[in-house]
Order: sequence, then structure tokens, then C-alpha cells
Amino acid sequence: MTLVCAALVATTVEEMEKDMARAKSLGADLVEIRLDFLHHLQPDIDLPRLISNRHLPVLVTFRPNWEGGQYQGDDSTRFSVLRSAIELGAEYVDIELKAAEKFISTIVDTRPDNFKLIVSSHNYEFTPSCEELSELVVRIQSVGADIVKIATKAVDICDVTRMFQVMVHCHAPVIGLAMSERGLMSSVLSPKFGGYLTFGKLDAEKESTPGQPTIAELLDIYNIRKIGADTKVFGLIANPVKQSKSSILHNKSFKAVGFNGVYVPFLIDDVPKFLDTYLSPDFLGFRYSLISPKINETIE
Repeated sequence: MTLVCAALVATTVEEMEKDMARAKSLGADLVEIRLDFLHHLQPDIDLPRLISNRHLPVLVTFRPNWEGGQYQGDDSTRFSVLRSAIELGAEYVDIELKAAEKFISTIVDTRPDNFKLIVSSHNYEFTPSCEELSELVVRIQSVGADIVKIATKAVDICDVTRMFQVMVHCHAPVIGLAMSERGLMSSVLSPKFGGYLTFGKLDAEKESTPGQPTIAELLDIYNIRKIGADTKVFGLIANPVKQSKSSILHNKSFKAVGFNGVYVPFLIDDVPKFLDTYLSPDFLGFRYSLISPKINETIE
């Protein structure tokens, strides 16, 4: 089963603790603690407090600014904090591919049996080709990752299909995400394509990655716990699309009658290209909508 991870980006330890409790109440399986978002972090005090008081399993991330994070210090300090997280019992730690080999060499003799290391790569500009993504998977596996994570930017919704192809053929546990509103379905459909986990935010304003859905949307609207390899995908294709309530209506209907399907909003730029890419036995039906400039309503 694909795990649902709440990405926590609070700026204080007190707020982070409240968010951990809220994530559990919303139904998340684990939380990602983004240490780089914490202001005035005191590792010796704050880290034991957060991990010992955790309400769910934790994934600890201390993302540097050169990989899209907030941390601007040196790797030596960062590595020390991440090693402490492992020693304190964190179930997961995320380290960037560029720093992975060096970091892993410092924990060779201290990795607990129940601990998993996520090695990640982020591309905030575009989604590479399938060949390049596959090569990236091999590189991540070769450094000693327990879990492969690749996050790219979806410039066009058709970029997401390349992420899905790589996820399906990956022989290791994999997290594959296409960031931006055009990549939303990579989060929603992660269980269909074998994703180890997918991320959601607690609130609209607490976003760690562009285009991230909320935990409530993943669980209550898209019914992500019911999505699997055989789930059929339907959706509304439009630009803009997020104003539509179709996903709420259709997914509630699917759930009510026990139909193994999910209805997703698709933000598209080129209709023929989208249909040529996605129309398949898995992606069965789409509705097209226009926004009327006169009445500012969706016409489906």
C-alpha cells in the first residue's frame, strides 16, 4: 500500500508538534519533518523533542538551498543532525543524491534494521526523458539507497507519463513526483503506478512542493486508499481546471457504488497531445470544459 506522508513545514517546534498531531487526526501514515524550515533550530534540544514526541513514523529532511530547501549552512553540520535523527529512532531520513555517497560513508556502521534511507533528486525546471530518468534511478540505487525518490517539474501534463513509466519499471521502492499543478495526478495516482509513498500538505498555505494536494483531498476526495493498479482513471480536462467541483461529485459517486475508479482534474495546454498520450485502457474517459469569459463559469 502506498503510504500517505504529511509534509510539515512549520517554522517553530511548537507548531511542528501541533502539525504532527493534526496529521495523525487527518489519517496520514507518516510525517516529513522539514528541519530546514525551522527558524533558530537547536538540534540538541529540538530534534529529541520532535522525534520522542512523534505521533506517527517520521521522515527527517534537512534540505539545503542548492536542492530547493531553506538550509544555507555546511554539509558537515547537516550530516551531524541527520545522523542524530537516525540515532534517535527516525524511521526515514532523506539525503540528496549529490551528497549521498559522502553521507552514507558516515553511517555505514550505525544504520538500524528498521531504518530506511531515501536518496532523492529534484529537478525544479523540467522532467527529463524516460532514458534520463531511468539512468537517474540506477545512479540513486548504486549509492546505497533503500528508497529512490525523484521529483521533477511538470511543464506540461504529458510530462507525468514519463514519471509513471519509470515508477512501474523500477525494481526498488520508489517515490516519483511531478511538481506543479500540471503534475497533480502524480501524487493522486502514485498507488496505481507502484509509488512507495505520496506527499500531501496540511493546509493550502503550508506547501513544501508546488502543486501538492492536501491530505484531506488525497484521502477524502480521491479515496487514495482504494487506488491500485487496476483502478480506472477518468477526469475533466480544462485550463484552468482547479475551480471545478467535478472531482468531489464523481469520486463520491464512485465510492458509493463501489466502482474501482478515480476522477482527476487535468490542467492541459494541448488537447490532442493530451489525448494521444493518455487515452488508453487505464485512462478511460474525459470531459472537456471551457470557461465562459462573460459569466466566468465552467461549461462542461
